[in-house]
Amino acid sequence: MRGTGLCNRGHMLGFGGAVLGSVLLAHAFDFFAHEYAHAFVAWGLGWKGDPLALHYGTAAIDNILLQQQIDENVDYAPIFASGRGWQAALIAAAGPLLANGGTALICHRLIMGPIGRLIGRAGRPVVLWGLVWVDAFSTFNVWSYAPLRVLTSHGDMALLARGVGISVWGLFPFVSAFAVWLVWRFACRALPVAQARLFPVDRQKIFSMTVLAVSLGFFSIPGFLGGYGPFCAVLGMVSVFMVLPVLLASQQEPAGG
Repeated sequence: MRGTGLCNRGHMLGFGGAVLGSVLLAHAFDFFAHEYAHAFVAWGLGWKGDPLALHYGTAAIDNILLQQQIDENVDYAPIFASGRGWQAALIAAAGPLLANGGTALICHRLIMGPIGRLIGRAGRPVVLWGLVWVDAFSTFNVWSYAPLRVLTSHGDMALLARGVGISVWGLFPFVSAFAVWLVWRFACRALPVAQARLFPVDRQKIFSMTVLAVSLGFFSIPGFLGGYGPFCAVLGMVSVFMVLPVLLASQQEPAGG
């Protein structure tokens, strides 16, 4: 791996360990931002007594590492029964679109703006590394909802569609356009900038390729393994086997570039 900055086994193992730690931390940050966004909006609208009262689950290892048993603990049934579907829609949208989408936009601005350039000049690679992983997990968490899990009968996107009074097919192009825009901004703008600042001599783009493969691969899994139906399963497979190769190829410089 000459020229990548990962010249020996120690560097390779250190890189792998840093990726693992970043995945766990970025996922936890992204996950709790998502769930607390649901909870706080529900609380603000009067449908939840305590915004910190998530359903936290048990101390099982999968829950500690990847928060597999935790959810927002919001009951949507009485909201819809009251005729205030728009409020249910706001609560449902708060997680993927407001919290995750908003975090992605903030991280992108920090990476691309003056602060990102200052971080680069000041030699703060850990800060930039962290911003990239949070941006990646926020961006692809949105992607895991739209387009991957819109065309289904349950979950945040189905609740959002029901709340605004349209079908999931009617919602699909709008939320998917937002997700595609976020992915383009991250993969084609922010990530190449971060790659150049963190590993300027790496022409193989190991960091960028790793970030994309890990984050998009991880967030594609719910589409075809989460029980969301055939359309979501097909979109999950397209995400892994078509979109991911396209994004990986986009990181490579043209011959002679």
